[in-house]
Amino acid sequence: MRGRTYAVSRKLTEEFGVSGSASASIKRHPNDPLRLPRKCLAPGAYVEHASAGLPLANLALALYEEGLITEADPDWGLAEVVKLGLMRLTEGTLGDLVFVAPVDLAVSSTLEGCEGFSVEESDPVPQTYWLALELTNALEPCFAGKRLLELEKAVPGLGKTALDVAQSAGARTTGCWSPLFVRDLSSYIYWRGADTQEEWLEELEASGEDPDDYGFSPKQYEEGFEVDWACSAQMELDGFALVQALDHPDPAVGDVAEKLCELMCLLNNRRSAFPDASPTDRESVYRGCLIRWDENDPIEQVIDDHIEYANQGADCYTTLCSVWDVKITREDFSEWLKSYRLGLQLYKSLDQLLAMLHTSVKEE
Repeated sequence: MRGRTYAVSRKLTEEFGVSGSASASIKRHPNDPLRLPRKCLAPGAYVEHASAGLPLANLALALYEEGLITEADPDWGLAEVVKLGLMRLTEGTLGDLVFVAPVDLAVSSTLEGCEGFSVEESDPVPQTYWLALELTNALEPCFAGKRLLELEKAVPGLGKTALDVAQSAGARTTGCWSPLFVRDLSSYIYWRGADTQEEWLEELEASGEDPDDYGFSPKQYEEGFEVDWACSAQMELDGFALVQALDHPDPAVGDVAEKLCELMCLLNNRRSAFPDASPTDRESVYRGCLIRWDENDPIEQVIDDHIEYANQGADCYTTLCSVWDVKITREDFSEWLKSYRLGLQLYKSLDQLLAMLHTSVKEE
């Protein structure tokens, strides 16, 4: 493997002058899947962001060293081999998903406009890649209210902790529609930044407006949930309390406590997180999961209004939820791969937790 690594690094140095590569006199196999195109015409984006002129060898080497691409893979071009390795990394960690959205990973030499750009052959070889996760709005809602109340009754604080951890895991990965987040969204699109009914009424009074002219108030939003902590749940149980809950007479309660322990360990690792989309100068319009209390809550109405609002300001929003800025060295890519894998593990564990919290509407 080291021979292959040095050989490809040497080839990269010869053709593109990328620093930090090691030379070697080892001859590569003629069917080496990591061989470099002579003019590096391989596209560097694998979703919709077409870019040309990207030297992908260091990313390919990092994937090779992680075992995500091998000599047994088809004799494709470099771009297709890299695409295969990244797909294996994502799908191998996430597997089948139910309550969190699938993610598409794009790689590009430019982030300008978050659209389809290309690099001319005469342009300098980029020294930074942008890697971005893209979402769609196809989500399976998790109706969690009934189960959260049951958990709270079985172990006081467990329901609140489960909701808080789920929201935190969503925020650390692809974002999460939840009662709390959607309430903050309502404050932005309906209530002029007010957080309470009193603040909202003061805003209207100051501007001489009648509250009856508005059909949706903070009070009405809060009344859509059975308990006040649905919009303000915070973690009440620490790791020790969750370990005690593992021995609860109801095995399903212990399963939730075990999954929460797993999620809390991942959340405590700073590297198990995806960045936001702020480098795009746009706001991510979608979120990766949808936690509803029940079918009668106001969450869906708010989301629909938000999507309509976003459509009206389309140049202010993006379908990207996360963006990384990664230098084109093998070491930087290797570090990125480790962080990305941890983030995927957090995302997968969130999906498993939501499956434990979901109650089918037909069962209620």
